[in-house]
Amino acid sequence: MTDKPNLLIIMSDQHAPDAIGALGHPAAITPSLDHLVSSGISFRNAYCPYPMCTPSRAGFMTGRLTPEHGVWELGTPLRSDLPTWAHVLRSAGYTTSISGRMHFVGRDQLHGFARRVHPDIAEMSTPSAYGDWDKPQDDDHIMLAALAGAGPTEAPTKGERFDSGVTDAALEELSRLAGDGSDRPWALMVGLYLPHFPYQVSRTYYELYDGVPIPMPRMPPPGRSYEELVPEQLENSRKWLGLTTDGASEEQVREARRCYYGMITCMDAQVGRLLARLRQVEAADSTWVVYTSDHGDNMGEHGFWSKLNFYEDSIRVPLVIAPPGSRHSAAQCHAPVSLVDWMSTLLDLQGQAELADFAELPGRSLLPLLDDPTGRWPDRAVLADYACDGTRVPMRMVRQGRWKASFAPGLSPVLFDLDSDPHEWNDLSGDRACREILEGLYAIACARGWDPESTGEEIVRHKRRLQYIDRAETNDSA
Repeated sequence: MTDKPNLLIIMSDQHAPDAIGALGHPAAITPSLDHLVSSGISFRNAYCPYPMCTPSRAGFMTGRLTPEHGVWELGTPLRSDLPTWAHVLRSAGYTTSISGRMHFVGRDQLHGFARRVHPDIAEMSTPSAYGDWDKPQDDDHIMLAALAGAGPTEAPTKGERFDSGVTDAALEELSRLAGDGSDRPWALMVGLYLPHFPYQVSRTYYELYDGVPIPMPRMPPPGRSYEELVPEQLENSRKWLGLTTDGASEEQVREARRCYYGMITCMDAQVGRLLARLRQVEAADSTWVVYTSDHGDNMGEHGFWSKLNFYEDSIRVPLVIAPPGSRHSAAQCHAPVSLVDWMSTLLDLQGQAELADFAELPGRSLLPLLDDPTGRWPDRAVLADYACDGTRVPMRMVRQGRWKASFAPGLSPVLFDLDSDPHEWNDLSGDRACREILEGLYAIACARGWDPESTGEEIVRHKRRLQYIDRAETNDSA
């Protein structure tokens, strides 16, 4: 039997960072994730590199920040000449498979995986641009429609059916991998769709929350309003997405949140099926299980819905790693980490961290924190980008220690002290006492491939290239 661990990596879509029962959430029903939390290490300050599906997953797969891999929006293909952690594992002798969602755009639906056992929910073969920076941001308030349509369905939703099929294929793959008689270790990536909106779930899961008090979004400090607390950086996002107070009722908010928790419970059931099959094929004692999501969901916090901003509920993600036999079961790690760290972790685990191609990656191996979850990285800065609809300029976030800042050219910066203000109500960017802190964080933001002016110009050129390709291929197929 090989001494290299197998790897089961599960990534959901749009799971708010703290919406797991075992992590203290007052409503979410998550027995399978609770079991995983009890047997692993939960990273409570894990960040995605971009609060949108495709770019975040590109960062997760490559271990690179957005300016390095170039995936700026939903319709951008990931370059096939960039190594991913699937390539790292294959070079280390692993059998690699993927089932379901990873939001790969274009003809390459593998990006290092040797085998795909279930397609994505909507394969995007043609690149496309999402939003047009050559035009002003429209006042769409698109999320108000999602709130108005929130509620239970009589039949399983498209997302529920997709996740069930993805899990069915993954279960078959687990049985095949365990029963092929090979000594080769394996890695299986399972990409689930839930709890991505629309905020609808079948009545089976909706009714599990009968009698469960549904927590409502936090209210602003006394005398303040959501509207006046929207930073200048998010004015376009507010136009596009809309705030709760732009027209949603309290009952619609409660209904959307109840359905969201129902979707989490449905997704959790698929995780439970995967864990049960691991035990059934007697692979649980030789398999690392990793659970995470590509970004969070604001769920009405600060009045916003969906993701697409740097508020904690949007940019932070759940991350639980459960190596078999860990001496730190049910431990929590509070050091800020990033999804880009997964690539560096596997390079370290496989003894490839010193290879020249990977020496300058922004991520850090999580192995030291898995060995000692109380560890701190006080000087480590976690970076994230956003440059899609809801903005007309590139935005970058820096989290270092207690401080979190975001920058956008031509717009006022934003600065929060997360120790004293964990819910991000008090922007300290105008406080003279914080000027040096803000300048230091801005220097960090610009130190790794982010120049506000040239980055913005490249994104506009990028969008035009995508639009050109989309028009050409659409005309060809007409």
